Amino acid sequence: MIHLINTHKLNVLRETTRDYANPDGLRREGKVFFIGGNLPIYSTLETMYESYCQESSELFYVSFGDAGQFEQNLEMVRQIKRNFSMRLMGRIGNRLSASQVERIYLAGLDILDIPGVVYGRHTAANLDDYRAIRRKAFSTATATFKRWSVVSSISAEHEDLQEVFDSIQELLENGVIPLFEITGTDSDRNFEEIGHVFAILAAQWHRHQVPLKPIVPLLRLTTPFDFAESTGFLRGFIGKIQNRHVLATSDLRRHLLTSGAEASFESAGL
Repeated sequence: MIHLINTHKLNVLRETTRDYANPDGLRREGKVFFIGGNLPIYSTLETMYESYCQESSELFYVSFGDAGQFEQNLEMVRQIKRNFSMRLMGRIGNRLSASQVERIYLAGLDILDIPGVVYGRHTAANLDDYRAIRRKAFSTATATFKRWSVVSSISAEHEDLQEVFDSIQELLENGVIPLFEITGTDSDRNFEEIGHVFAILAAQWHRHQVPLKPIVPLLRLTTPFDFAESTGFLRGFIGKIQNRHVLATSDLRRHLLTSGAEASFESAGL
């Protein structure tokens, strides 16, 4: 699926770094609809519907705000899932408890993005503490979301490149998809260093047979890779059917978990 690194795209990413995680913004770029979780819900849904009718999207990406906005962000996810049949990815902005992670999943989130900065090394007492905190967080997330449905956006802003490579390997071993994002600090690194990180990342994705297809619309915007396009009407039709099947299976799993939780509450008299 991944072709060689496109050097022009890599230069553009280094020179025009953008922050896609904006809890107060709403915009479409490529085939991704970026949705701020802090926005007014119903007026946002109306705008999304009008835009979606004009041009289809392949991925909805919700950015959560701070801890005080969690309930608002959760309701945004819930309403989007009710009104659109689309894969929904969400990026959190702060540490979440196990119950909060489960609530996000049951609300309708298909893919959870836990950026490395949330459990950043600079906030931990030492490297071992940082790794322990991060390991626990991803263990909690993967206990609710199925394998390869949790991703982590990491950068080299507070780490050297070897630590980035170690993080990539650790995440993959735990069924989490590592992503590499270029920050303002990373853009100061030379072209070869950044290209080497992306090359290692692609090699490790391939080695671990990571199913990237659900997040390819995002990867087209945030990575320098050229991805092979599905060509032909029949192949495109089959791809859409497979995508709908995956979403339906995910929604069924979510429904069964929700029903089980409701039954437990009823049996307990709650």
